[in-house]
Formats: sequence, C-alpha cells, structure tokens
Amino acid sequence: MTESWFTSLSSQPLELFRSISTQPFPDLHCGALRVFTAIANQPWAQKLMLDTPGFVEYIVDRSVEPDKASKDAKYELVKALANSKTIAEIFGNQYYLRLRAYLREGPYYVKAVSTTAVEGAE
Repeated sequence: MTESWFTSLSSQPLELFRSISTQPFPDLHCGALRVFTAIANQPWAQKLMLDTPGFVEYIVDRSVEPDKASKDAKYELVKALANSKTIAEIFGNQYYLRLRAYLREGPYYVKAVSTTAVEGAE
C-alpha cells in the first residue's frame, strides 16, 4: 500500500523528496526527512534509497544540516534505517556500519580537528 502510494506521486518520488530536503526552509527540509523516515523500515524503500546515486552519502553527511531541527530529523531517519531488520542485508556491511557509527555518535556530533601551535611559526 505504502509503496503504491509513494510511486504514484512522481516518476522519481525519492528524487522529488530529496530535492525538497535540500531546500533552505526548515519546514520543507524536515518534512522531506520525515517522509524518508516513514518509509525507512520498508525493504522496497531501502532498495530505492540504495539505488539512488548519492542518497546514502547524503544521509550520513552531517555538513548539510544547518539547525537543531534538521539534525534531529536526520538522526531519526538514520535511527529508523539502522534499527531496521533488513538494512544490513540490503545496504551491505559498509553502509550499515556507517549508519551505526552515525547513530552511536548522536545527532550533534562534530569531528574534532586537532591543530598544533608551533612557537615562532607565522
């Protein structure tokens, strides 16, 4: 039922919602992420996500979320995917481990960048 509804929205519904999710307006952006979260536990949706070029990379890219609501919405999507019983089989070990790492690090994780100050250096 969900699959037939989703596929009737557009010829490429995942791309439609992905383009909405890149909008700078939080209501649109978070709304599109919530649509992805709603279908994330469905094997057909997971296959569609995997088959869409760049989609999995977009999911685990923390640099595209500008505010707390967006970070929370994306974290919920990652959590829904990572907790799905079929995700490891469909996404494969590499992407599954990236999702688990994202989940473990939490929604607000920022990679630490270390710098060393050298006396006399300019």
